[in-house]
Order: sequence, then structure tokens, then C-alpha cells
Amino acid sequence: MTLETAILDALARSALPLKAADISKLIKPALGKAASPKAVAAALDAQASTGSLTRILAGTAAKPQPLFTLQSPEDATAAFLKSWVHASAKEQPAAKLQTKLPVGLQSFFEAALAQLASAGDAFVQTGGKRLIHARRPRPTQTLSAAQRIALQKILQTVNGARSQPASLEDLLAWLDQEPPSTPPPQSTSVIAPSESDLQTWYELDRIRSSTMMIPIPATFARYQAWAAECGGVADIQVFRRFIEKLYNDGRLLLEPCERPQDLPEHERALLVPMSLGPPGYSWCWLS
Repeated sequence: MTLETAILDALARSALPLKAADISKLIKPALGKAASPKAVAAALDAQASTGSLTRILAGTAAKPQPLFTLQSPEDATAAFLKSWVHASAKEQPAAKLQTKLPVGLQSFFEAALAQLASAGDAFVQTGGKRLIHARRPRPTQTLSAAQRIALQKILQTVNGARSQPASLEDLLAWLDQEPPSTPPPQSTSVIAPSESDLQTWYELDRIRSSTMMIPIPATFARYQAWAAECGGVADIQVFRRFIEKLYNDGRLLLEPCERPQDLPEHERALLVPMSLGPPGYSWCWLS
């Protein structure tokens, strides 16, 4: 085996471009002194000049350390990117990967990245800072901690108007196109409380209260538990309209909420309009 063929064989077996010193170490067991670093470097320069292999500018201007490969510059760039992305336990910023490349390969970054994405060897997450994943992540893996907190706040808002509250886990499963953690409940109908039901719940809460006034959200919680026991579902609008009717009929007294903007969204949805002033938040029966 000649020095030249040994070099080509070493490069053919390497997934990444190599420095002359690395090639010398690989072929020295077979060629001995003929594979000295100086001889290998000269042979590599000669082969690169004839186009037998690709010479890649690397290192610094003061201390150049060229790399050699049988691959095209674009394929060599893709090989580097693939090795780094797949060796990492987490996604990598695209800008950081580009600057990590040898100087002679940085201009091939976008083409190599497109090649990897097309082959399924990388996934590019766009939007803000581009991130490179080894494979397509689950959609929810692309959410930041702040975005998850925002989703939880949105759920707290909309659950106040839902007959069946949704969990964050089920929302994330839906985003990932997976079945929810718990099967959806059987289709049930909304059931409305009667005045006697309301009186019962009022008395239960009145025993524990220091005043005659009971917060409407506390009574709605009683309604929700009762509806579930009856095999139905509670409806926030049905309940609020029922309280509003009793108020308009003079059957109960409402105490206004002076700062409704300070309440959670699901409690604001239960506020009952009054004839004058802010909406009602607490209530009691009129004798």
C-alpha cells in the first residue's frame, strides 16, 4: 500500500474531515516511518492540488490547521453539523453551530442544514432564535417555560366558562396530537338547580360564615358538586341567570363587588348585574 492510497483509505473510513496529524496516526501502523507527519502533509497537499480530495481552511491565520476529506465542502459541513447535533442531549442554536464550523465551511452552513433537514437528520425550529434538533420534537417540547405558564393562565380563564374544566395535561396532549391523559367524559346534559337546592346550599355555607352574605362563587361550587352527583354538568351561565332572576324578582339581596377587576376571570364571570352600582358578588335570602 502506498502512502497516497493509505491516506485515501483513512479518509474513506472517517465520517469527518481530518487533520494531517490525525491521518498520520491512523496509517502509521501499516506504513511505519513512511507515514511521518511531514510526509503525510506533503502528500495531502499534492492530492488536494489535483482534486483527489478537498482541503478545508481551518485553524487561524497565525496557526492554520487545514482539514482534508473526500467529501464536498457541503457534505463535510453536513457531517460536522450532524455529529454535533446528535451528540448533544438538547437542541443547539443555529448561530452557535455556524460559528463552530471551520472557517472554510461556514459559508456552506445553510445548504448543509437544508440537506440534513431534507434527509430527516435534523429539525429546524423557527420563530425567534433558530434551534436545531436531532429529530423532530414533540410540539410541546418547543414551548418555553414562560409559554407554559401563559397556557396555564389561559386555562384558568376559560375554565370559568366551561362546564367541564380542561387540564394543562390534556391541552398539551392535544397540541402533541396524542389522546388525552383521561378519556373524555360521556356526553351529559346541563342540569339547573331549583330554589330549594339554592336554599339548602345557602344554609350549609351560612353555618360557617360570620355574615349573612355568601359569595356567589362558593354557591356555584356547591352547584357543581351537586350536578356531578346527579350525573349532569353545571353551567356557569345557567347559574348566573338563575341568581339574576331571583334578584330581579326580589327573592334575594346582592352585595356589590367594589373592585371586580381584582377578581380571577372565572369569578368575574359569576358576577350578577345590579340595578345600580357595581355587580353583585355575595348574596343572601330576603325574608
